[in-house]
Amino acid sequence: MKDKVSAFGIGGILLSITGVIISLLLIFEFFGSGGALVSTLCSVSGGGCEKVAESNFSGFRNLPLLGDLPVALFGFTFYGLVAALFITPLFSSQDNPSKIVLASLALALSIIAILADLALAVISVFVIDAVCILCVATYAVSIGIAVVSFLELKRLTGDTDSMIANFKGVFTSREILNKKLLNLSIIILGFFATGMVFGNAAKPGSSFSISENSDMKTKIKEGLRIYETLPVVQIDMTNVPIAGEKTAPITIVKYADFNCGHCMHASHILKTILAEYTGIVRVAYKNFPLDGNCNKFVQRQSPGASSCIAASAAICAEKQGRFYPVYAGMYSDNEKGQMHTVSSINQIASLSGLNMSQFKKCLGSTEVRDQIMKEVDEAGRLRIESTPSIFVNNRPIASGTPEIEFLRALINHLMKKS
Repeated sequence: MKDKVSAFGIGGILLSITGVIISLLLIFEFFGSGGALVSTLCSVSGGGCEKVAESNFSGFRNLPLLGDLPVALFGFTFYGLVAALFITPLFSSQDNPSKIVLASLALALSIIAILADLALAVISVFVIDAVCILCVATYAVSIGIAVVSFLELKRLTGDTDSMIANFKGVFTSREILNKKLLNLSIIILGFFATGMVFGNAAKPGSSFSISENSDMKTKIKEGLRIYETLPVVQIDMTNVPIAGEKTAPITIVKYADFNCGHCMHASHILKTILAEYTGIVRVAYKNFPLDGNCNKFVQRQSPGASSCIAASAAICAEKQGRFYPVYAGMYSDNEKGQMHTVSSINQIASLSGLNMSQFKKCLGSTEVRDQIMKEVDEAGRLRIESTPSIFVNNRPIASGTPEIEFLRALINHLMKKS
């Protein structure tokens, strides 16, 4: 006869399933497919979920063979494994020693998860400067699992001393670990693969995407209609830094400020687009510093002319063929909440392998000031008032952080036309 699961076991199952669901939503958000559901759930954190998902700390991108791996995928695997540990007594007869092993494994895994959550929370608050309410929910779930695992283990062993002795015994017995290792490995690989499948299936464009609902489809359709009605403008591409194949048929031009949070978010989105549409899309980068020190269309002057210094650094880096490392470095500092200074950009330039003598001389040159003025004047002619402002094949799209679903739809639309 199969053993009954205790109240603590039931609690562990419910918490683990909750963790699986939340982690799955975070996987969708990482792949740009969170949609209205995630937006609604995250509304209390004021866009924190989106900012965290778009940060460099949300996952590992462009890995060989594996592609993009969100941090949430590891959470999905952890909660799935713990759920299996709590559910096992429901479907097989378990003696008390076996139950102790399962509860001990659940407790050990939850302690590791809490430590990982603590590190992620510190990064979120002090580095990314954003709070993702769904992430916070997973932290609470991990703590809850640790509590019920502890209580279940104490129930099975009778007292605290016996509980500690049994807990240690599980992890010092090679025989016990060897018996469980194969089963645990299969479960881990199973949930890891399942999370990957769900994440990739939920990318915009897939029939499983929760963001591809009727409202999103309508929004994209209307966006494409508006795009086709807008006139083609002239954008000077002389000496403009470009990422991607130079001969790519689709050109995205981004006017941005290196102290702009939305511009930083856009940089992650465009990096994803470049990876997904290799040889099809190229991205050109232009400056529109929101700083009256070098932009006649802006009244506010940033302290220390920070945005102007950053724009100068980008131009000087391009002159040495090292634009993108400096560009990425400055947005990395932006993500950490650091304003750009001569000292900070010199450090980035040095780490990026620039000739520092040439770089420092370039920063204060008339040529660089003229280049910024030229790009600002062009932005004025194009009626740019905010950043980021993005043009695709010389037609504008809505200003602000671009929606990756719309960008993908627009690129696919243009590919069909060519």
